[in-house]
Amino acid sequence: MVHHPNRTQARQALTLIETVASISIIGILAAILIPAVQAVRESARKAHCQDNLKQIALATHAFHNANNALPSFYNGTSLPFPLQEWDLFHTHSWRATLLPHLEQTALRESIAWDSLATSLENEPVATTVVPPYVCPSGTSPTTNMGWVIRYGSMSVPEPNRTEADICQVVRSDYDAMAGILVIPDTSPSGVNPYSTKFVRWGVWGWPDFDNNAISGGKLLRYRPGKFRDISDGLSNTIMLVERGGRPIHLVDGRPKATPDNPDAVYLGQTGWSASNTFVWAINGHNVGINQDNATGIYSSHAGGAYIALADGSVSFLTESTDFHTLARMFGRSDGDR
Repeated sequence: MVHHPNRTQARQALTLIETVASISIIGILAAILIPAVQAVRESARKAHCQDNLKQIALATHAFHNANNALPSFYNGTSLPFPLQEWDLFHTHSWRATLLPHLEQTALRESIAWDSLATSLENEPVATTVVPPYVCPSGTSPTTNMGWVIRYGSMSVPEPNRTEADICQVVRSDYDAMAGILVIPDTSPSGVNPYSTKFVRWGVWGWPDFDNNAISGGKLLRYRPGKFRDISDGLSNTIMLVERGGRPIHLVDGRPKATPDNPDAVYLGQTGWSASNTFVWAINGHNVGINQDNATGIYSSHAGGAYIALADGSVSFLTESTDFHTLARMFGRSDGDR
């Protein structure tokens, strides 16, 4: 008697093979398509980031047109010079003065300019998100927040600080860089690495310190910059940069192995509304792009970061940009065109 194969079993076996093949095909397609979709999304975020920086650059130009000078790093109703270094963390930042030019007039008018930027009175301002100041490739501005130390609270030991001493604030992912440190290899040992003689000053003005150093002394005078002072050409000089990842201190894409003291005096102010000292507004010596977000240009984008030039244009600088090329782009009048 001839036995025929069970047609149902054969069909089931065939269906199993088809299922495995389908799963394999789906897996292959997913492996191809998911990175492609992610790349498209990141491309859109980069375009948004570029547009943010363009908006800030245009707002800076609008401010300059109205005031014949760039915004001051330090703002308030009354600033009694000389200013102690610690005082500089608590004045209103250059970003606060740009608000009307970023369609944020109501927020600008809500600022109590006669009070410190880090005061309780100005906390509602400091905790407000200003969309052009946040890079979409970074983390949520209300999740990964910056913070400020209240004026006079530095003397309070960290474990004993209360909400009256510390406030979480909305960060900014973009910054104004006042210059860059370039220390010659021939400098003698023991020289102050923060000496003003090593700074190539940029577009943001002229500070004068009592100790001739960007750290540890008093700011005697400060004159905001003017575009006419840029002899190297507006299209050759850096005005604004990405400064992402803060308040976490990132080095080469990773949190620093030994975290710094979280006080602003060690890592700089990370909120958008309060000012910084000059030491945190100067690109560090030999610090390239995406190497250290505490002392240099840093982004959440692979391969480089956006910068805005003084003519208002925005460019993407790659991580391979030579430090000396970067230094020439920062200087406003060092003869490099």
